[in-house]
Amino acid sequence: MSVRAFYSNLFPAAIAAFIDFVGIGIVIPISPFYAQKFGATPLEIALLFTAYSAPQVILSPLWGRLSDRFGRKPFLLIGLGGEFVSYILLAFAPSLVYLYISRVISGGLSANFAVIQSYVADVTTEERRVRGLGFIGASVGLGFIVGPAIGGTLSVYGYRTPLLLTAFLALANLGLVWFILKEPAVRRTSVRRPLREVFGYAKPIYVSGGLVNLAFVGLQVTLALYVQALYGWGAFNVGVILAAVGVIEAAIQGGVVHKLAAKLGEWVTASVGIGLLGACFFALSIPLTVYVTILALVLLGVGLSLAQPSANSIITKLTPPDEYGSALSLVQSITSLTNIVGQVIGGGLFQYVSVEAPYIFGLVAIVSGCVVFTTAQSRYKPPLKP
Repeated sequence: MSVRAFYSNLFPAAIAAFIDFVGIGIVIPISPFYAQKFGATPLEIALLFTAYSAPQVILSPLWGRLSDRFGRKPFLLIGLGGEFVSYILLAFAPSLVYLYISRVISGGLSANFAVIQSYVADVTTEERRVRGLGFIGASVGLGFIVGPAIGGTLSVYGYRTPLLLTAFLALANLGLVWFILKEPAVRRTSVRRPLREVFGYAKPIYVSGGLVNLAFVGLQVTLALYVQALYGWGAFNVGVILAAVGVIEAAIQGGVVHKLAAKLGEWVTASVGIGLLGACFFALSIPLTVYVTILALVLLGVGLSLAQPSANSIITKLTPPDEYGSALSLVQSITSLTNIVGQVIGGGLFQYVSVEAPYIFGLVAIVSGCVVFTTAQSRYKPPLKP
């Protein structure tokens, strides 16, 4: 397959991922402020994010398994349709209860990213899979850069304006997928293996990924408070540095990670990424200067960019092709579960122990994940492909 044909296969999926995460990027930053209009307490705002993640823990594997049987496109359409309904409900919510209902609908019906990754696995060869997953990851990263900027800019006209734009983007994305995205020409089978068996194909990758995400979520929920307490940073400073990290992630996933994986191998590339994440959390656990903190956040972007696409590619190579959807939706399910747990642990450690405590915990989690990952390579070999 030529490079041109390779990217032509992926381009519709990359555009769909970009638009999807522009919408998510619009909603996430303004949700706390929007909820405050309805008198939400800090705990109720936190539960708003839990309402999105909790249904995905259970339902993501279901959507993944169904997409293995009936195809990727129908479940992308269902997910985007659910997002459209949820965003309309969010924009016109008369009370806080409707905000929760909206987030449950969006989280429960959406396994878009896992299905898009499964689509990439369907249309790429093993040799080019990291490149394909990195390309999609870069699209997601760009979406997370553009989305918050749009949401923040339009919020001066009221929160309903960016939320209605998000609904429009979901509807436009649904049309794009309907008319442009082609269903991969792969063999579908009605024979389904138990999820326990699918999990077993790449168990150490799932476990290490869950541990790493547990650390990362703790950073997400406490970083703004961390730099405020240590350096007096405000929302603008945090936004700028996170945007820079997003640019780094997009650049590496789009143009670097596949070259490293081709040269070093996916296991080594992912291990290097996890190691850089460990260095990031080590630096944050013993804060020295603002420059060390900035360097740590750069390491965060580089580490995530190397680890995520490489690990997901390994999962597909350890899994039979007719279970790609189940395997990658398990990643989303585990991510959602650790999102919930990590928010509680990170916030609790920051509030009740110390500013550095979430990062010390995160360092322990990442080191544990790295040990699980690196010791698994010799024991896990890809199954025979039909």
